[in-house]
Amino acid sequence: MHKKRDETLKVHYYSKHLQKKLDLLDVSQAAVIEAPSGYGKTTAIRDYLEGAADRGGDVHWFTAADEAPQSLYRRLCREIEKIDERTGERLRQIDFPNAFTIGDACDTIRSVECHRKTWLVIDDFQFFRAALPLPFSTALLNHNSDKLCVVIITQTLGQDFFSAVAGRGILHITTYDLQLETEDIRSYYALTGADITGEAALKVKKYTDGWIIAVYLQLCAFRETGKFSDEAVLRLMEHLVWNKMRDEQQVFFMQISMFNACTVRDMCGMLSCTALPDYAVKSLSVPFIRYIADRQCYEFHSILFELVRIKRGERGEAFEKECLIKAGDLCRREGRTAEALDFYVQLKDYERILSLDLSQIVNAGIGDGSSAFFKIAPEIAKNCPAEIKREYPLSMLCVAWALRLLENSSEFDKLMNELGSFLSEYGLLRAEWLLLSAYQHFSRLDNMLIAVRSADALFQGNRSRVILPEAPWAFYEYVQLVIFHINVGEADREADALEEFIALYSKITGGHGSGADVLFRAELAYLRCETIDAEIYAYKAIFIAESKRQKIIQIGAARLLGEIALLKADADDWKCAVGALEKAAAGPSQNTPMFRTLLDVVRGILLTGLKDYENVADWLKTADFTSRGLPASVKRNALATHLFYLLGRGEFARFIGLGQAHWLDSYTVFSKHLHFFLMAIGYISLGDRVQASESLERIAESSMSDGWIHYFVAFSWMLKGLSDELIENKYPHILPMFIKYKEKYATGWIALRNSIIADELPCNLTEREREVALLVAEGLRNNEIAKILFVSENTVRAHLRAIFQKLDIDRRAKLFQKLK
Repeated sequence: MHKKRDETLKVHYYSKHLQKKLDLLDVSQAAVIEAPSGYGKTTAIRDYLEGAADRGGDVHWFTAADEAPQSLYRRLCREIEKIDERTGERLRQIDFPNAFTIGDACDTIRSVECHRKTWLVIDDFQFFRAALPLPFSTALLNHNSDKLCVVIITQTLGQDFFSAVAGRGILHITTYDLQLETEDIRSYYALTGADITGEAALKVKKYTDGWIIAVYLQLCAFRETGKFSDEAVLRLMEHLVWNKMRDEQQVFFMQISMFNACTVRDMCGMLSCTALPDYAVKSLSVPFIRYIADRQCYEFHSILFELVRIKRGERGEAFEKECLIKAGDLCRREGRTAEALDFYVQLKDYERILSLDLSQIVNAGIGDGSSAFFKIAPEIAKNCPAEIKREYPLSMLCVAWALRLLENSSEFDKLMNELGSFLSEYGLLRAEWLLLSAYQHFSRLDNMLIAVRSADALFQGNRSRVILPEAPWAFYEYVQLVIFHINVGEADREADALEEFIALYSKITGGHGSGADVLFRAELAYLRCETIDAEIYAYKAIFIAESKRQKIIQIGAARLLGEIALLKADADDWKCAVGALEKAAAGPSQNTPMFRTLLDVVRGILLTGLKDYENVADWLKTADFTSRGLPASVKRNALATHLFYLLGRGEFARFIGLGQAHWLDSYTVFSKHLHFFLMAIGYISLGDRVQASESLERIAESSMSDGWIHYFVAFSWMLKGLSDELIENKYPHILPMFIKYKEKYATGWIALRNSIIADELPCNLTEREREVALLVAEGLRNNEIAKILFVSENTVRAHLRAIFQKLDIDRRAKLFQKLK
């Protein structure tokens, strides 16, 4: 039994069973304290670790909150720095972990060191878990320091979390451990001077189920009335806490409940005073409010917070509006634009929304702090009174840009026409309007260029305040051919037009889109099998994009370098390409949830290209697109990744059905090109050679018009020779190049895959047998394998006999099944 008396002489009581578990914190490397709100989790850990310094240890307390993921992560980095400066600094350099940096982040957090016994407590871990990737959380618990104990205090976690940390010897304190039994209740009450019978203690247990906050409220009720109550906890809280407060204290609580956590400065702002009055200071001593030292703010207990919000609602609409205005105006004065926006959006106060500087919010992309603005932007465009729109023209141009980023073209056009009707024909506002008007012709470069030239004449050397470099280029599309190649046979002309457009557009916008024209040329050269030119252009695109913080273009160029590394059979270059993706992924700029989703997609494309399906993100495996609200470009690329995954799994019928269901007439030349190749692969895999040939022939002529032969080579084995026949019969003039490139591609693919992906074949196969087995699994015939490996067909057959014997199979189909 343990007890502690705090400054208010209230007793904290812990059962013997719980005390034994708490004592294990001295010898554990990780602990999870998991229970719903009101079970005294935080108090128990604070009390136990209060004497840590006397035991020669340090305690670092980090309280997570419902905040932007990057903000939470950076606060954690600062806390880690206090324990291990090197680890904390490295985590800050990596920045918020995503698909390409998660491995480095996990390795770094596992390597944390401390030189004396240290406890790192993460309170309200449920917010931490929701914000950060699961592998990072589990790596933190699985650290390598024998002097560090990571303690997480949390409400109920999902089974996925405990599955991930199962078997690691983590101390687990649960609701069961924190509940008070009948005898514990009697002992607890006795320590407070309230002697009750066993029967009374049993009644309390029945009413509360040992829930400590309810047990405490029953104690308060008993002291006041001499009996116990069967009222629910909220009613008890209302009777014993809320009703004992003066009206001014209740109003104070309702005002500050606008914030999840509130600093003294915020409280003064809500009260319009410079120092808190005595009644407010006294209110903060209520047992159900805690002070969070590392954030210098106060936080309601969740049950009291729920009660206060209910009471605020009961006060009426006028009071709610007054509180929202005060909170929003406070945040605006403090420069907390995203918070102010949230309050104004709840009010639907268009004038206050438009009075904010919206440029940074809209250009941050869809997600995180900007989500409220993107939700209300269409409503502002439709319902905001004309006189308010006229008063805030720059903000309305930001609203228009938001509509375009949402790919709401019709509403964007309507608003642009409305704004164009009252903006002056000259000056910077008209220049901004002209610049935005280029997006009314998006992907039609000739028309876009006309609009941008007109805008440039009016900007007179100034930069746009509406379109900033941070905006996601091309609405998150990282393959430039998808967007800007719209006329068959005119790819070279379009490359020149894009170069001219980007030169002018990026100057006006401070670098937005820089490198897109070079990446377009890199992609074009790659599809033409001009590998050296493609590599040079790709590196150039990365350099230009990095200098202007154009991460979408960096990603596109790095992805292409990964594909080129495959042709070169260069594992080091492939890893460098992944490194370039990691570099693009690092840092705060554009590191939004949507951007991290895009990284999952790109990583999935690279992995499926090497037949590594296991490490593709789960949501891409299951095609969980709807719940994520993906822009069209991200959804299109996510679908392609999922289709490649289905191919690898041998789910050909589903693959074809899904591909057909998502066919869009609006597909551009490149999208159609890839779509029909994939459909041909699906049909041939099901044995339908006729439909496969028809799909292939549908895009053969257009592909050849632009000199694209790459996919005829890359998919040759999956097409079971169909592309070979097509080239030989209809395009014999490129046959020598096709054969040479095909041999190079196959050799590179095998070498790269063997270097990067773990073997799926038994170790008793020789190196040559492994190469043969992988080529067979890709659908190559003996004569094709012989050409690639520079051996005779008899040698290939001899290797196959050895492979079949070692794998205990009797034909090629079973080899495919074994590898799949």
